[in-house]
Amino acid sequence: MKKVLSFLILSFFFFYAVSNAVFAGTVEEEFKIEGLISPASPKALKSALEKKLEVKVIDLNLKSTKTGWPVLRVQFDSMVVSKENIEKVIGEIEDPAGHKFKVHHGPLLANAPILDEEQKAIAILGDTAEVFPNMKNPITDKVASVSRGEKLFVDNCAKCHGLSGNGYGTVAHGFTTWPRQLWAWNNTGPETDGYLFWFITNGRSDMPPWGLILSEYNRWDLINYIKTIKNPGE
Repeated sequence: MKKVLSFLILSFFFFYAVSNAVFAGTVEEEFKIEGLISPASPKALKSALEKKLEVKVIDLNLKSTKTGWPVLRVQFDSMVVSKENIEKVIGEIEDPAGHKFKVHHGPLLANAPILDEEQKAIAILGDTAEVFPNMKNPITDKVASVSRGEKLFVDNCAKCHGLSGNGYGTVAHGFTTWPRQLWAWNNTGPETDGYLFWFITNGRSDMPPWGLILSEYNRWDLINYIKTIKNPGE
């Protein structure tokens, strides 16, 4: 009986020591991610990372982050895998469309300030109505329109404006000016419709004229969605 009891006690301490050794190296790290520009990107990143390394993806926050960059939270054993190794592998992964991922370093990038014409469009000052004519939004079912607009935004706009609308899209780094921070239009009224419709239709600088690509109703769906985008830092 004593031998059995001694064996059980020794076994308990052995497994306790092993468990402590295992959990002692378990840590969680967050990585700001560039390259999430298609609906398939998050799933591709998660599955490839877990396949290549002994890590567990806890969460991939695409929108409600303080910096606006998508944040990947990973759990791993620091005795087996290093943070640098994870960053290296992330940089080697491609999504189904061939886009590569990258860990973003450094402080939050300064975005371009809101232009004077945008300020005027918001406040309806001066001759704004003449430059950007007042327009009536023809969409009545705003809920369905916002849903359609979000899909259009992800498919066409996020690569430049970022999934959260912060203007830090993966292809925007070579632009002459940073794309707009779209939460400037959050909950604005019908007074901004004419400007937004004009801008989406005609484009400017590095932004293409989407009026050549998207239908009129597509553009209104985009406007309805853009007005729901909130600053993730607020």
